[in-house]
Amino acid sequence: MTSRSTPTLPWRSHPFREVLRLAWPIAIQLISFSAMTAVDTLFVGHLGPTALAGVALGSAATFTLVCFGFGMLRSTNITIAQAVGAGQEHKVLALTGAGLTVAMGLGLLTALLGQLLASFLPLLTSSADSGTQAAAYARVRVLGAPIQLVTLALAGARYGVRDSRSPMIATLVANAANVVLVAFFSLVLQAGVAGVAAATVLSGFAEVFVLAHRQRALGFGLRAWTQADLRLLLKLGIPLGAERFFDMGSFGVLIALMARMGDLELAAHQVAHQALLFGFMPMMAIGDAATVLIGQAVGACSLRSVPRVQRAAIAGGLAYVALCSAVYLLFGRLLAAQFSSDPEVIARAVQLLEVGALFVWILPVYVVGQCTLRAIGDVRVASLITVIAAWVCTSLFGALFGFGLGLGARGGWLGIAIELALASLTFWWRLRGRGGAWIGHVRRYRAELRREGSDEVLTAEVLPARA
Repeated sequence: MTSRSTPTLPWRSHPFREVLRLAWPIAIQLISFSAMTAVDTLFVGHLGPTALAGVALGSAATFTLVCFGFGMLRSTNITIAQAVGAGQEHKVLALTGAGLTVAMGLGLLTALLGQLLASFLPLLTSSADSGTQAAAYARVRVLGAPIQLVTLALAGARYGVRDSRSPMIATLVANAANVVLVAFFSLVLQAGVAGVAAATVLSGFAEVFVLAHRQRALGFGLRAWTQADLRLLLKLGIPLGAERFFDMGSFGVLIALMARMGDLELAAHQVAHQALLFGFMPMMAIGDAATVLIGQAVGACSLRSVPRVQRAAIAGGLAYVALCSAVYLLFGRLLAAQFSSDPEVIARAVQLLEVGALFVWILPVYVVGQCTLRAIGDVRVASLITVIAAWVCTSLFGALFGFGLGLGARGGWLGIAIELALASLTFWWRLRGRGGAWIGHVRRYRAELRREGSDEVLTAEVLPARA
């Protein structure tokens, strides 16, 4: 084994600045991605509550199916970030190729399963018309799964090497294409919800084209990956995929419950959810930035950098959610009116945004705790905590408050708030309490590198005791 030190982390002395540098392009990308769905909702919302309810159910069902791949491919940026931190640049291309291979195969399977899933959606709605709309939207939207997953794999490869601008540019291009295509399919062709879904699928090709062009100089690694690279990707990816699937599954159950509450409740949820995404997505971006930096710190065995990244990410997150909370409370009615002209839908959406203005304050603690566990290799525990909290709180309390107390969609949102609070406490107990896993996971990770014949060595930055 060659004796050489892991490169010094260039951002180690200014983690807050680096978190923001990485996070703002990701935030713009995610907001732009949310804007694509918001554009769909804007055009569909004026077709009436029934169409809006159908799109809410159809999009939730589609995303529930696709989200396993979304979660699995998050392992791409984690493994690449760890390889970069450990000085293993030669593994970056191979891990990129493994991620793209998984994305293509899983995307095709998801598109086929989606056609079957769409057939069952009319059974979940309170009206036959909204069920028909949901099935029509889902059948078309799920055809974009292969493109979505390939895009995610390429974006993960860029994040892993601390390039968050390329995915941002790609999403902005796709968003611009989506506006034009949705307007064409809706206003010119008058193709209804299926046309809106088709426009969103087609705009995905613009996004993957831009990312592929940016990645071309480094290569795609489709012939470079080995079974060991694939195993490493799947070791992290399968728990992440299962977490995302079951987490979204609980949200899907909540959507199904709202569908039984009536089209107005489901339509109000869709409107408020679109507004809330503009608060969620930048916080997710801060979490993605923290994941990359903590992953690099783990690869470099610089655990002293981890709490610095955590503090920086939480501080940035709290500042942002303070702004979001104020906007939801002060301008909730104005936001809701952009998506629907129905006064009953608007009134219910405003009530939901008032609940959202409270639970967004939990997000920074939740996201940073979850991302830290993932980045240090404690993926299975992070996934288990997320899934248990989602199913116990969101589904159970959503049904209890929504039906039992007659709160409707507000009851479901209160269930989400309880889920976030419970999961946050458990994440940080795992990190700081008796279950703290810092040193053990890093040592096991480095041991795996040595068993695979890695030429890396531990640096002097490793903490000797509890982190």
